[in-house]
Amino acid sequence: MHPFYHVSPLYHAEDTERLGGTRSRAGDHRDPFERDRARIIHSFSFRRLQSKTQIFALGESEFLRTRLTHTLEVSNIGRGLAATINRAIWPGYPLGTVKEEFESLGGPVDTSLIEAACLAHDLGHPPFGHRGEEALNHCVWTRWPGCDNGFEGNGQTLRLLTQADLEAHGERHGLNLTRATLQGVLKYPGLYRDLVNGDRYPQDGTAPPFKPWAPPKCIHNEEAELLGWLLAPFPAADRERFLSFDSRRGKHARTRHKTLEAGIVELADDIAYGTHDVEDAFFSRLITPEQILDYMQRDRFEDPGVYDTYESLITRMGRGAGGSRRDAVYEKKDAGSALISRLISAARLTDNPLFEHPRLRWSVTLPEDDRIVLDALKDSVYDIVINGPGVQSLEYRGGIIIESIFKAYDESPELLGGKHGHLLREAASEEKRLRVLADYIAGMTDTFSERTYNRLYQPGSGSVFDRM
Repeated sequence: MHPFYHVSPLYHAEDTERLGGTRSRAGDHRDPFERDRARIIHSFSFRRLQSKTQIFALGESEFLRTRLTHTLEVSNIGRGLAATINRAIWPGYPLGTVKEEFESLGGPVDTSLIEAACLAHDLGHPPFGHRGEEALNHCVWTRWPGCDNGFEGNGQTLRLLTQADLEAHGERHGLNLTRATLQGVLKYPGLYRDLVNGDRYPQDGTAPPFKPWAPPKCIHNEEAELLGWLLAPFPAADRERFLSFDSRRGKHARTRHKTLEAGIVELADDIAYGTHDVEDAFFSRLITPEQILDYMQRDRFEDPGVYDTYESLITRMGRGAGGSRRDAVYEKKDAGSALISRLISAARLTDNPLFEHPRLRWSVTLPEDDRIVLDALKDSVYDIVINGPGVQSLEYRGGIIIESIFKAYDESPELLGGKHGHLLREAASEEKRLRVLADYIAGMTDTFSERTYNRLYQPGSGSVFDRM
């Protein structure tokens, strides 16, 4: 390893390996995970997040979050979670030694790795949030009969990071990130074909509505070989256990495990969703503190004092202080910051001795009382805001746009130009052609997909000089 690198003893040489090999530029003294972070920030896909929906449609307000600002906030929270964990296992970090109860972990979590994985975690999500994902899944599944394959946003993220046709840092393997960073992005380590329950999809294949077409949380079947490479350093028994999943009647199967770093990324995403998106909902007057508190129920808490603390923060965040508008804004932001800080500081490590490898054996969790609060924040936003008619009507429109674009290019490939047009027309099989088309549409921003739809379907829109 490069003499200037300072990588935690938790990580080994195989963790910094890359699919396309490692080539360092002269004078570049960044460690491998710092290089991963830079590659993600400078990628095309990262920039496109500024024009992808988080919850509210683009252009509603400059204050409301996009997928890009959400991603930056997730990265910041992820760094805070890593710091909390490192201080717990390694007093006086980076000096001193690991606490006795954490000796099997071996060393601190790498914060640059966490930042990189957080920055990458949403890159594969298509336009228009989950409706776009469901519409694309419907399009691929119904045109790919018998293959048990579709589209899933988290799986698309892993695909995007490793496929040269989607992102490039060199000639092959997408951004060519380290194995450990890709493991941190691997939120659901299971293949579509193993987790899908096709019976839950409408049997006549129709859409909309799009919600019944929600895919299993997974990676695509084409990434089976990549999954093997990602898990190769783990002991055989760990790999088998790591890939286990729970079958559920009437639902898709669900994976059980993730790496320590992927767990930190997931918790950071949950905290951002449950606090920053609540802040947007308060700002838009689409939810009240009382509605959120209805999801918490004080008698469920082991320590009622925990409820009282969170109740005060949520109320302050939702209403602000009396007096001037400036005081109210300060009160809202101060309460929101305290809420996030409280959730980050509550994070704990738990040990699963069934695993041998430390990055599978250890996982991050919240105490039960804090988990009740985070779930209440997430569930209330989902039920009241996301499933409200305002957001749903816009997502419905987005699903129609995605399905219509897919149909047009599927039936008339000559409509699509550029690299993806060539790949679509030269695809060696129907399966490859469908994946190329899904890759292209998933990479669109909300605004570009709307322009594409208008060009294809709206009289008087578009020009022969438009770049397609």
